[in-house]
Amino acid sequence: LPGPAKVPRFVYISVASAISDGPGKFLFGDYMKGKAQAEAAVSQDFGATNSLIIRPAVISGPGAPLGPPPPPGVPSVDVDAVARAAVAGALGKKSGIVDGRDEIVAL
Repeated sequence: LPGPAKVPRFVYISVASAISDGPGKFLFGDYMKGKAQAEAAVSQDFGATNSLIIRPAVISGPGAPLGPPPPPGVPSVDVDAVARAAVAGALGKKSGIVDGRDEIVAL
């Protein structure tokens, strides 16, 4: 089985590249660096076929964590769409990386 703990698949919630490569890099540098390091570890330990990295900008909707609004021009993602994507990854229906609202809601 992939992964050091014999876990067959891994789903990781990261941050949209529209934020991590833009304003977030300057405002939250260490946080973005940590997200990038975690993504690299997931990719190394599980590979692209046994993992899903979900990169939402800001998660919105009932039950979503409270936080700042997304930057102008970067759409938020409904919490239910993120949950559906995570389930798809856990069940092996989707692998690799989905980045931003459009890719996430397409699942």
